[in-house]
Amino acid sequence: MTKPKFSVQKFDKASHDREAFSCGVLAMDRWFREGISDQIKANRTRVWCAVDQTGKVAGFYALSAHAVEPSISPALATRRDRHPIPAVYLSALATDLSVQGQGLGSALIADAMAKALEISEIIGAAALVLDVLQDDAYDERMKFYTNLGFTPIGPDVNPKRVFLSIKEISQSAAMRRILK
Repeated sequence: MTKPKFSVQKFDKASHDREAFSCGVLAMDRWFREGISDQIKANRTRVWCAVDQTGKVAGFYALSAHAVEPSISPALATRRDRHPIPAVYLSALATDLSVQGQGLGSALIADAMAKALEISEIIGAAALVLDVLQDDAYDERMKFYTNLGFTPIGPDVNPKRVFLSIKEISQSAAMRRILK
């Protein structure tokens, strides 16, 4: 059996049917179905969808602007940082139950990394930041992100928040594959 091919597209309410999507996390499914349109209209987030050849949404991720206080993020801060550190925030990443375990999540995070790199070249950002969802699959999710190079931003303050520096993204093997 061949792996399905997906294209990643900026979310379009008229083109991307969200009703059938289910990642297995009720709050995430609800947010994707009911919450993103208002957040997009308010310029609070941008969403990209992975769609198959039939146009079915198989996964998505969301990015927004963010800032990290240097006092709570010693791993990201430099000695001279006194102001919030600009970052790109990955507020959501999910794949439909029907395609989980097939590499789509890794492909979506690689696409998000590419977008974060593009953003950093336009407005400046030091890192891609995310909060690992804390539920029964937390350890598995944390392992997924740490295997990609993400590290805790301030383990004493918020152990579920991780980051990957833009410098690391620009040098990563995943990024080299995307940019080819």
